[in-house]
Amino acid sequence: MSSTKYAGEPAARFMSFGAGVQSITQALLIKEGKLEKPDAAIFSDTGWEPQGVYDMLDRVEREIFHPLGIPLYRVNNGIIQDDVLNPNKMRGIPGFTASKPYEVEVVDRWAICPDETCGWRKLRQVKIDSVEDSSEMSLFTVVSADLTDMAGLFDSVVMVPERATLDDLDELTRIAEQREDDDGDDDIIYSDQVATALRRAGLDRLPEKHDACRSMGVIATASHTEIRRDYGMLNRKCTQTYKLQPILEQVRLLLGCVVGEEKLCRYCNGERERVAPWRAKRGETEVAECSVCEGTGVISRVGQPPAGVWAEQWIGFSTDEITRVSNRGDTRYSKSRYPLLELDMSREQCIEYLIARGWGDVVKSACKGCPFKSNAEWRRMRDTDPKAWAETVAFDKAYRNGPGMNHQRFLHASCLPLDEAPIDVKQAREWKASTVPDQVYAARLKLADEGDPDGCSPYACRSGNAA
Repeated sequence: MSSTKYAGEPAARFMSFGAGVQSITQALLIKEGKLEKPDAAIFSDTGWEPQGVYDMLDRVEREIFHPLGIPLYRVNNGIIQDDVLNPNKMRGIPGFTASKPYEVEVVDRWAICPDETCGWRKLRQVKIDSVEDSSEMSLFTVVSADLTDMAGLFDSVVMVPERATLDDLDELTRIAEQREDDDGDDDIIYSDQVATALRRAGLDRLPEKHDACRSMGVIATASHTEIRRDYGMLNRKCTQTYKLQPILEQVRLLLGCVVGEEKLCRYCNGERERVAPWRAKRGETEVAECSVCEGTGVISRVGQPPAGVWAEQWIGFSTDEITRVSNRGDTRYSKSRYPLLELDMSREQCIEYLIARGWGDVVKSACKGCPFKSNAEWRRMRDTDPKAWAETVAFDKAYRNGPGMNHQRFLHASCLPLDEAPIDVKQAREWKASTVPDQVYAARLKLADEGDPDGCSPYACRSGNAA
């Protein structure tokens, strides 16, 4: 970052206020004179925060910001839960996904290919030295590849015909050794092991494809079928869309930028409605409100501040969140500052500080239906806020099938409906269900049990990749 990018003093100081532990700690430090007074605080509202967050926001504004003359701006970029369910808007949250159940055949026992003329059978029986530990291993064990296509054995840059000869393989070995000398071992290939196996099997080239054993040298003699599902997780875009974008837009406005002249929306040609392009690709013809101009038919943008005009943006990261600190959220007109790091305060110290001052009932700022919630948080919502629980369960059911998606979507890591998910289970050995493979639970157990330790920050959500 250029040292002259933020020359001189900032034109203003703005506080990114999430109404969570760290944000309220900063507000109290300002009240006590331990931090200077910012010019404004900005709260980005997704429309889906717990009621406790809105109550705390009102209290801070009433008891701290208003008496100090600090304006609180509440900004938004739509209501996230409505947008996510709207097929005419390309909005999403990082939900867990599961495919529809499908049947697979699992081999229990293998036998050598019964065709004695099969070249793959001969290769299967040949033993060669392993590259790593010099133990005797089958060529099929040494080489990690799809053995139905022997071309997959080789380097992605230098490929050989499927029925490569010994001369082909020797030439590839020479090229591989040259690369190893020049560029390190990133491009080492297994042509020499394949050539060795061919020679020991008495073959002068790779065998022809063999349908009986699928060019594997073995056939299945016993198998069974299993019902499986594929699991995944959607990309996280909500932080950027519903937190950071509206905050930066408000920063530009406070720096004196103006809203540009209204122009005809080129996406709907001013018609206010259109067929969403992602729906048109699927052959759908339903006309709905244009998601770009929000049905107004016109678009206007907030401009950029003059060159050299910039604001100091306060972000409430504590010392235990040092890995979240980054300048990637900085812009030409906004530079991050971390007051709690300057004061060497951890999250636990912030909590103790709030309790000592009668602010110990702070609710974590995160959407009601955030998939990164822990089991404890889901239980707390269910047991203490039945209205929010019912709304979130209803959302989870409506969220299940997304337009154009083959997989189903879920809020809980178990990929079960929220009101059926194992949120009461606290031990790994107890957290198991026949409908989901054990390995999926093992991979997601830590997330489901512990969740995101902090709230949703506009500048770095600890869950998933950095925003």
